[in-house]
Amino acid sequence: MTSIPPLAPLEPLLAGTLALLHYHAVRDADRPLCPYAAHKLSRNLQRLADHPAISEALAIVLHRLSRDWLQRAAVAGCAEAPDAEGPTALPPLH
Repeated sequence: MTSIPPLAPLEPLLAGTLALLHYHAVRDADRPLCPYAAHKLSRNLQRLADHPAISEALAIVLHRLSRDWLQRAAVAGCAEAPDAEGPTALPPLH
């Protein structure tokens, strides 16, 4: 049986996060923010900040961005906790 590593590999996590950020940057401004995409961005940014390959200075920036996206998700209607686990947690999207 293969075990799943506790940390996601850095490059796929970074690529997925950048793709979501790009989507939000170029999306139609008349469409409402997708709360689940905003929540996923918050979670990805948090995971990036906690990754051992990230410098402390970058981790601070990523934590602040994560908090901002979590607030955007809450305003848009996503009530999930940032580190939700179990049956109510949002599935990974990478």
